[in-house]
Amino acid sequence: MNSIKKKLSRYLSISVSVLLVSILLATDISVDKWISKEFDKAMVNKSNLLTTLVSEDTEEVDFDFADEIMPEFSGKNDPEYFHLWHNNKTFERSKTLDLFEINTLPKIKVALHKSKIMNVTLPDGRSGRMITIKFMPQVDSDIREEYGISVEEFSKTQTPMELTYAVSNENLNQTLWFLDLIFIISSILAVLAVRFIVYNVVEKGLKPLDKLNLEIKSINLMSDVDPISTENLPDELLPIAVGINLFISENKTLYAREKRVTSDIAHELKTPITELINLSEVAIKFPDEKQISETFTTDVLEISERLKSIVNGILLLQKSSHSTELKKSDIKIKDLIRAIIHRENKIERNVSLIISKDVETILTNEFALDTVLTNLISNALHYSEKDSQISVLVELSNDLDRIKLSISNTSVYQYSDQELAQFFEPLWQKDPSRTSSQRYGLGLAIVKSYCDNINADIGVTLSSKNQITFTVVI
Repeated sequence: MNSIKKKLSRYLSISVSVLLVSILLATDISVDKWISKEFDKAMVNKSNLLTTLVSEDTEEVDFDFADEIMPEFSGKNDPEYFHLWHNNKTFERSKTLDLFEINTLPKIKVALHKSKIMNVTLPDGRSGRMITIKFMPQVDSDIREEYGISVEEFSKTQTPMELTYAVSNENLNQTLWFLDLIFIISSILAVLAVRFIVYNVVEKGLKPLDKLNLEIKSINLMSDVDPISTENLPDELLPIAVGINLFISENKTLYAREKRVTSDIAHELKTPITELINLSEVAIKFPDEKQISETFTTDVLEISERLKSIVNGILLLQKSSHSTELKKSDIKIKDLIRAIIHRENKIERNVSLIISKDVETILTNEFALDTVLTNLISNALHYSEKDSQISVLVELSNDLDRIKLSISNTSVYQYSDQELAQFFEPLWQKDPSRTSSQRYGLGLAIVKSYCDNINADIGVTLSSKNQITFTVVI
């Protein structure tokens, strides 16, 4: 099972650790190179200093060296070494070389005024670094002036000399190893610290998500459900909590509606079934009663027709709620409405039909539109005063690319705003005692369901003169 916490901790730990280790490694390499470079630079300076002690005149070459000034070339404590050659012969060497059996330093061929550095094993057995320089001894300017010889002329008679200087680099290596050890320890500690910090930060950061998860688990639509608290929630979880609260609210409404619909359906079916049972019991108890036997079949048929109407209405509501896309076609709206009025207006009520010249056809599902208009016109005829006029208006809506159909009548009932909002709920009726044997509160629910299915908007308004208007915008 995938875990956001584990993945986030792992990826953050790896990425941050790699970054820190890379920085530490780059720093360690840079410091190592800088220390080694400074060590070699010190060797070059020391060898150059020794070359300045060599001077030459017209008679001889002199090496003005004093052990008192440079005791590192004469003592046994951390000795350093130099070896000076002239005409390929030893000219001078440090006293530290006399302390060991191997009392010479390697001689390396180098070009004039050039130097070469390499690793060697010192006479005392330690590892070290050695630099070899080939140079011309310096000539004192007073001597040149005395003899009137220029530097160029004097240099023609000079013989190059070689100087080899060697020093132990064990302290340098120890320092470099110490830095490498610090790097390794720092890298390990950095990885562990990053892992610990990231894990705790991620765990703490995901606590609101865990809390939200626990609240969601405690939701039970069968009991009172409190909305999820949005206080102290991170910005990332706030839209989720708001969406869940909306989902809870809609499902509470839906659950309450389904409970009411189930109860209403049971009530609607129970009444005719009870009538059938009572009628059958009376007929069985009084088989010779002529008045009962004469009306028995008619009464049974009437009650059965009521049952059939209720079941058909429920099935039609279920069918209208189906999410399958309905086939669309161009419908001649004038012919359709006239056919519906002729079919439903059996007592020749005054029905006014006004259709805009700009509207001839509507592209929608014919069965759905027929069902919607049939129910609305039938309701207008049934729930209006007998001498009042029914108005049907078809015109373009304000946005011009949709068509608006309005069915208006003078209502025989007074409705509150709350009751208007319940119009489209299944099995809702104005009369709470449900005394009507022809109306079951399913028509407007079917109308609303089909309107949703064909992407039509439906609304209802009530004017101050008790004029009720249903508006369908397709």
